[in-house]
Amino acid sequence: MDTTYSRQEIVSSSHASKQLGEVLKTAKQNGRVVLSRNNRLEAVILPIEAYEEIVEDLDHLLTALDIQDRKERDRGKHIPWKTLKTKYGL
Repeated sequence: MDTTYSRQEIVSSSHASKQLGEVLKTAKQNGRVVLSRNNRLEAVILPIEAYEEIVEDLDHLLTALDIQDRKERDRGKHIPWKTLKTKYGL
């Protein structure tokens, strides 16, 4: 996946290690900071809210894919609710 980054988003890892507080503030203000080392992009620093949103979205997506997969695998294996209620005393 090719993602493009503006020059203002990219910070060298040596600068980040020396000015971590400034880099974290920039990430929070701008949404992300991209770290480079030897002119290669190495990592992304995100505000915690953005990271948590990504993780939650991914969790929802994986759940939806799991449900879809189960529906495709389990065609015809449905147990009526009434049967479950009787079996488990609900």
